[in-house]
Amino acid sequence: MLEKLFTQHAPALHRYLLRKKCSPSLASDLVQDTFLRIAQLESLERVLCAPSYLFRVAHNLMIDHHRRFGEKRYDNDPTAFFATLVDETSCPEEQALGALELEHLESLLERMPARTRDVFMLCRVEGMTHKETARYLRISTSSVQKHMAMALARIGRALEPGQEG
Repeated sequence: MLEKLFTQHAPALHRYLLRKKCSPSLASDLVQDTFLRIAQLESLERVLCAPSYLFRVAHNLMIDHHRRFGEKRYDNDPTAFFATLVDETSCPEEQALGALELEHLESLLERMPARTRDVFMLCRVEGMTHKETARYLRISTSSVQKHMAMALARIGRALEPGQEG
């Protein structure tokens, strides 16, 4: 029964974890850990009736892994992500303007409180929901919402004409 579940769902779990920015080796480890957890259950009926349970277990294991090893999913460099956003197919002038805008955003992020920056990066760059971010950072969902509001307000003010951030 467990072997059938593994054969049926392991590839999808692996792809899911890769989309969540896990390395291929970490995704493989987390898939195996997921099925180890499932093997410890007294009954597999819960999993057979709701395969989404597998994805929840895998997701929770991924969060636990990142917590345990202190890894930020954006490689401990909140500005590294932005270096990939300049469109290299545009003309040199547009590339230069885009690079300046990114530098401005990076500078703004560096001046934000660490928690606000972390919340912004996890929600907007990593694509986590407020609930996932709250669980990941071990804060309340309302705190995530307040930090996001603060980050977006600062960014909005900085983007107004004539503002320096």
